[in-house]
Amino acid sequence: MNPSPSRPAAALAALAAIVIAVGLLAGCASATSGTATPAPAAAAVAQRTTVVVDCSGQRQTRPSSFVLTCADANDALSGLHWASWAAGQAFGTGTEKVNTCTPDCANGKLVSYPALITLWRPEPLPGHPGVRYFTRITRIYPFNRPPLYNCQGKHTCYPQTSTFDLPGTAT
Repeated sequence: MNPSPSRPAAALAALAAIVIAVGLLAGCASATSGTATPAPAAAAVAQRTTVVVDCSGQRQTRPSSFVLTCADANDALSGLHWASWAAGQAFGTGTEKVNTCTPDCANGKLVSYPALITLWRPEPLPGHPGVRYFTRITRIYPFNRPPLYNCQGKHTCYPQTSTFDLPGTAT
């Protein structure tokens, strides 16, 4: 048996498998996958990536934690896992930790609430051409719910969802 005719067929099959694998990986790669010098198409996608702006004004993509109350950090998200991060919306899960502020905020304790997170309503980031940032957040509480104060001018309430402007963003 002559091995020569099978080598080109095997090499062609291996090359086809590599091309298919590279194509699949390119389709699954994110704009923030860590490539040092992105191709022009990848650079265009990176410019369309929407960010979230933290309390210090830093732009973040898929943060693992995020402070919601910049003045005192008594409300924050942690353990964030993002199922989707797109130009128009981001969806994830995490834990919201809220200070009870009882008897006061300095002596209160942090209480954790599992939450589903949606970031939405992207707008152009002032002073950063081509960059968009999420301006709104909605949290859905599937279990225990944190108290929200002054709900529509009323006393404390415990809504299943909560939506507000994100901190650190221009309104």
